[in-house]
Formats: sequence, structure tokens, C-alpha cells
Amino acid sequence: MRFSRVFCCFIFLLAVASAAELKIKVVDPQSAAVAGAQVTVSDPAESTPAEVTTTSAEGVAVFHTTSAGPFRVRILAPGFAVQDADIPSLENGITVTLRLAAASETVVVTATRTPVPGAAAGADVESLNSGQLQVMHSAAAADALRFLPGAVVNTNGRRGGIASLFVRGGDSRYNKVIVDDVTINDPGGTFDFGVVPLTEADRLEFVRGAQSTLYGSDAMTSVVQVWTRTGSIPIPELRFGADGGTFGTANGYISLAGARGRFDYNLFGDQFNTSGDGLNDDYSNS
Repeated sequence: MRFSRVFCCFIFLLAVASAAELKIKVVDPQSAAVAGAQVTVSDPAESTPAEVTTTSAEGVAVFHTTSAGPFRVRILAPGFAVQDADIPSLENGITVTLRLAAASETVVVTATRTPVPGAAAGADVESLNSGQLQVMHSAAAADALRFLPGAVVNTNGRRGGIASLFVRGGDSRYNKVIVDDVTINDPGGTFDFGVVPLTEADRLEFVRGAQSTLYGSDAMTSVVQVWTRTGSIPIPELRFGADGGTFGTANGYISLAGARGRFDYNLFGDQFNTSGDGLNDDYSNS
């Protein structure tokens, strides 16, 4: 028993002696320390980070490691661009200088009919770009609009029921819907947002508030405008995908897009089917 304790203590002391410190100091372009930055250290051959920590008030992150290297370091800090660095071997006093992140600016069209920065639009505008729409993977526009502030979407029943949009206490008939510069709802009529697919949508803009002076008397509470993807390369680009889930739900799409000279094209089809979880609850949208 005493021998086992002595052996365990020996192994522990050996591990402590063999462990080394990897110190990384994070500074800004003026060489001032950056506190609270997230520092991740990993093996270049592995996709999973080995250890994650944050920098101290002096901008220093300390890692205890038994590896001699190499190391891959990634640093995340608010206001700075993501910084990656490769360290070939274990060293002390490694300093990484961060770069300021580029200022992001959202350009909107719906609020003024011409492209302007969102901060200068003078209206409450929310937008979803292509990347956000792909991550959301909404089966219909109603599913995406639910996440926007000021939009209240009410669906009558399950999938396939009429999905209406209510903005700022207004009636569901007071919204104007535009797809590729073409108005698709009747003035003063109800509109079903549950049947508008966003599979090939490139951008969605939602303006809260009356826009009657720009789009007519039917835009009394909001304007929802969608632009679909356009081709951009001479070689035709083929995109397709499919997914499914419970209750016999299946969705598939295919797209062929390209551009030549002054002309561009995008031919696409989308199919959504579900059997629902009740009797006579089937729904299909093409």
C-alpha cells in the first residue's frame, strides 16, 4: 500500500516536471494588452480544440501542455478580426497582434426604393441575407418572419393553414408583399405567407410602419420584399438538396443558374410535402 502511494506520487511529480507553459500575449495594433480575449490552442492535425481560455488583465493566456508542438492558435475578441497563428514549437513570450475588424454596414432598398445604409434609412428596417436564410432553412416566408422584431405571424391551424402577418396592431390586409420588384398580393386582400418558399431567396427585407407614400395605400403597416438568387458566372451552376423528417415530411429543390454578358438566369424548382400528425392533414407545396 505504501509502495503504491509512493509510486503514484512519483508519477504525478514526473508529469508536473514534464509539463511546460505556453504563454500567449494578445495586444492591439497600438501594442496595448487586450483583456478578455478568447484564445484557443489545438493540434494542427486535430479539428477539436485542445484547450480554451481567456486573457488576463495583462492580455496573457497561459496553457499547460506536455506537447512540444506545433500548435495552432485562434483568438477571438470583440471589435477585432479573428486572428489565427501557427506556432512551430513550444516557446515563451509569444505575442500576437490583433487587427481591427472591418466596419459592417447593411444596405437596404425597401425603405427608400434606392440603396441606402440602414442607419440613414429613417425607417425601421430588418433584413435577412442569403447566409441567414440558408441557416434558418425556412419552409416558407412565415417561418422566417417570426424571428424579426415587430412581426406577429398567426397560422390558422397546422402546416397549410393561412399564415397572416400583423404589424403594429394593424390588420393582416395592410401589408404589401413584393417579390423581385413585382407586387404579389391584392390591395386590401388577405395574403398567405405560408405558401411563399425561400429556398432560392437571396435577401428579405421587412419595413415596419406605413409606407403608403412609396408603395400605395395598401402598405399601411409594413412592406415585405424578397429578392431571389441570380446567376453570376458563365459556367452554369447546379445546386440541389433534399431533407426530410417526421410525419412523412420531405423537401427537395434544384436550381440551375448562370450569366452571360448582360443577361443572367436562375431556373429552380421546390417541392415540400408532409402528411401531418392528424387525419386529412396532408400538405403539399410546389
